[in-house]
Amino acid sequence: MVKNIPQQAVILAAGEFSRFVPFRRDRHKSTFSIFGEHLIVQTIRGLKDAGVTKIEIVKSPEDKEMERLVETAQVDVEVNFHNQQKPLGMGDSLLTARNQLDNRFLLLNPQQINVADHLSLLSGQKGVVLFSQKTDEPQKYGILGLDGDRVTMVVEKPKEMKGLSDRRIIGIYLLTKDFVNLMKKLKTSEYQFEEALDKYAQENDVVAQESELPALSLKYAWDLFDIVNYRFSQLKGGPQIHKGAKVDSTAIITGPTVVEDGAQIYEYALIQGPAYIGKNVVVGSYCKVRKETVLEEGVELQNAVDIKHSVVGKNTHIHSGFVGDSIIGEDVGIGAGFITANRRLDKKDVTVPIKGEKVDTGASFFGSLIGDRAKIGIHCGTNPGTIIEENAVIMPGTIVSNK
Repeated sequence: MVKNIPQQAVILAAGEFSRFVPFRRDRHKSTFSIFGEHLIVQTIRGLKDAGVTKIEIVKSPEDKEMERLVETAQVDVEVNFHNQQKPLGMGDSLLTARNQLDNRFLLLNPQQINVADHLSLLSGQKGVVLFSQKTDEPQKYGILGLDGDRVTMVVEKPKEMKGLSDRRIIGIYLLTKDFVNLMKKLKTSEYQFEEALDKYAQENDVVAQESELPALSLKYAWDLFDIVNYRFSQLKGGPQIHKGAKVDSTAIITGPTVVEDGAQIYEYALIQGPAYIGKNVVVGSYCKVRKETVLEEGVELQNAVDIKHSVVGKNTHIHSGFVGDSIIGEDVGIGAGFITANRRLDKKDVTVPIKGEKVDTGASFFGSLIGDRAKIGIHCGTNPGTIIEENAVIMPGTIVSNK
């Protein structure tokens, strides 16, 4: 438990997520399951560990699943839901819950599963506090002007750096009702929240709390890799195998690996930690699960599947082949001999088409993004950065590339 933090937190889980392709589900992207639990639930547990007792979640009215998923998780804190009627930006989203806000409260994004670690850095600061981190890409973020640790200005995605530092906001805030009242007077816009921070900082004391801990984002699907890496960093020691799992005597499991209840590891399988093997997962004979792989509940690797640094969603079946540096959704069926190419011939960073533009993943090793319920026939493959949309049907013998 962290001392002297507000008892209330607001999680903003509304808005559109058009860049999170191909996982355009009917629920918020923070309900993506990692290590057997939805990300927003992990964040709620982190807030509880830090001492928060009441949580307000702002969501889209079209999201019918989030409330059920949170209630099912039995998080043992008070959780209230608020609907943002239209995706009008972060400021409007916060104002949706304004009538239930305490005089001082936390505000954060739903993927901040390490929030308790960040909050532990506080040393009794009062008023408005913005968590920040150094960046060499200021054009992508909200950037702070600083006088020591006092915030003098806030500029969203600046085109010039005059008067600004190299510190960006990382999506965790301690705010006050006074700030909300000031923001309410501003015109509703995409950057109403940032404009309010800038104006408030010029009239009041606002403190920047520097943090070098992982700043977890969830803009693109591949941001899940950073979240997974954080979870793996928390694993210590050797394999943790549930007593309800069945592991053949010829199978080899090394390093920090979690094997959940009901998992079945067959003859001559190799699992190299860090890795997560969820409930009722089947790792068939001669499969190799290499480092930094997550297999969610009910995944089946049938035979001789080689998989590395990938996330595979619930109840997906892969017959055989190679999967590298990829994210595969739920209920996907993949036939025998499937191969993801995960590096360009020129070894440059892989790009992915998002909303008509090529977006650099920042990774030279990157496979594919495969949406929920896709069906892929035998002897298929994908080139680096390929997106296969949900419900797609890929005929046998096809090599899939982006247009």
